[in-house]
Formats: sequence, C-alpha cells, structure tokens
Amino acid sequence: MMSDLLYAVMSLMDGITIFMFAFACFKVNLKDYWKEIVMTNILISIGTFLLKDNEYILGFVPVLCFVSLVASLTFYFRIKWRSSLKLAAYGFAAQIISQLSIALIFMLIDKITFAEASQAYGTFIQLIGNVFIITLTMILKQKRIWFTTMSHDYNFKIKINRINIYSILVSIVIIVLLYNVNSVDNIYLALCFWGICLLNLMYIDIKKERNESYD
Repeated sequence: MMSDLLYAVMSLMDGITIFMFAFACFKVNLKDYWKEIVMTNILISIGTFLLKDNEYILGFVPVLCFVSLVASLTFYFRIKWRSSLKLAAYGFAAQIISQLSIALIFMLIDKITFAEASQAYGTFIQLIGNVFIITLTMILKQKRIWFTTMSHDYNFKIKINRINIYSILVSIVIIVLLYNVNSVDNIYLALCFWGICLLNLMYIDIKKERNESYD
C-alpha cells in the first residue's frame, strides 16, 4: 500500500515538474492553469498507476503520457496543437535528461548498471531529478530567461516553412524514442541523444526569436 502511494505521488510530481519547466521556458503563467495542471496530472498519474504492472503496455507508458499531455494542452488548456507538442517535448526531454544524469551519478558511485540503479534508487532518482528541474525553473523565472515565440491562439494555422517542419520532426522523433526510455542500454548514448533533442528544440526557438525581432 505504501509503495503504491509513493509511486502515485512520484508520478504526480513528475507531471508537475514537466509543466513547470515547459511553461517557464515560454513565460506561461502557472497560476492561469493551476486547475488544469492538477486535474491533468491526477488523471495521467492514475492511468500510469493502473498500467504499471502490465508488462505488455509498460514500454508504451511514456508515449501514452506524452500523447495524453499534448491532448490535454490542446483541448483542455486550449493551447494550439503545435505549441502543445513543443511544450510537452521540452518538459519530457528536460526531465529525462535530469533523471538519467542522477542515475548516472548513482551508477558511478556504486559501480552498477542502469537497471540496478533504477531498481535500488528509483525513487531517489525521481525525487532528486525533479528537485533539480524545479530549481532550474525558479532560476529561469528569476533571471527572466524565456522564449516569447509561443502563441496562445489555439486557432493559429501552422505556417509551412523549414523551421516549423524541423520543429515538428524533432518532436515526432522524441515521441518515437520515448518507447525506449524504460530500457536504456547505454546511458551515455541516451544522455547524448536527449541532450541533442533538447538543444535542437532550443535552437529552433532561438532562431524564431531572432527572426521575429528582425520583423
């Protein structure tokens, strides 16, 4: 019972930190969406809890969470679908990098594999990783470091240009590779991949930010 409760709480915390980081990157006020954030995270947490013992679906849980988050941002938060995709990609990529980095520290200290570290220190990895993301979010907000390229107009029609197509492709790659989050073989390769994904997303928005400033 206690372990189930802990799993649900950590799952809820994971979801909240994803929202915090993604919203902070684009100057979205958490206070404007706190009800939606709580409700969405509760529903996703309940879903992951019910699926956690299903071996056939377990590998797809990160993908299902990602899709559920994008759907919630689009239809419940009323944020345009492309921005929803980008917000979810930012949050997931940052959280995965954070938790993989903490796992790597435990691996190096105890000289164990990723699977062993996840089994022995799974809750601590989640907790420390989430605390790091929350701290980073607070720093971004305090330093006023954010993008302003996300529109809240959910009726916005996507422009077919190179940078928007590139942005969508990167997000799709992130969705596809989420399937392998639960089966990391080479943590260095995984960190490198997710780091590249996040840097690419940031590059896209830095490029858009500059382009809009010249208009």
